[in-house]
Amino acid sequence: MSKLWTGDARGMRLNEAVGCDLEWRQPELWMRAYQLTCNGSELASIRFLKRAGLLAACACDGRRLTFRRIGLYATRVSIRETGSEMDIASFSPDWIGRGRVVFGRERRYRLRPTNFWATQWAFEAEDGNDAVRLSGPHGLFKRSGRAQVTPSGVRLVDTPVLLPLIWYVRMLMNGAFAAFV
Repeated sequence: MSKLWTGDARGMRLNEAVGCDLEWRQPELWMRAYQLTCNGSELASIRFLKRAGLLAACACDGRRLTFRRIGLYATRVSIRETGSEMDIASFSPDWIGRGRVVFGRERRYRLRPTNFWATQWAFEAEDGNDAVRLSGPHGLFKRSGRAQVTPSGVRLVDTPVLLPLIWYVRMLMNGAFAAFV
């Protein structure tokens, strides 16, 4: 099996991804797992741990994380280092799909659509520059999408979290597994 199934994405580093055409894809239709690749090299992976659950394990740029959607009405995504019981960040969506991720009390990023039809999204840093961008998911089964790490994003300490988080959030928002808001 590939590195995707173990959650060990070591193929490529973020600093190599600037300007690269990154693609999120689901290698097997019935597996709830995704790879982010550039020219065949894996940069990140996400795997939902249960067939119908919302807990996902991911790996990106040497970091191993878990994402879990929590709550029914006031939902949020808990972001933790694998094996930890303490959140390193929390994403809170609004009712139209935008939202904010907060790392401690220091760093905040805003998730926003970048086009009228809301098929393209970005996490924007407090300085107004996009850190990561996403186009998609696309296709009948929402199995793929295009991602981009911006030149300013590669320098941010939070980009290895934001890159898989934007895909996780969009998968939830597009109803691939459950209603998010």
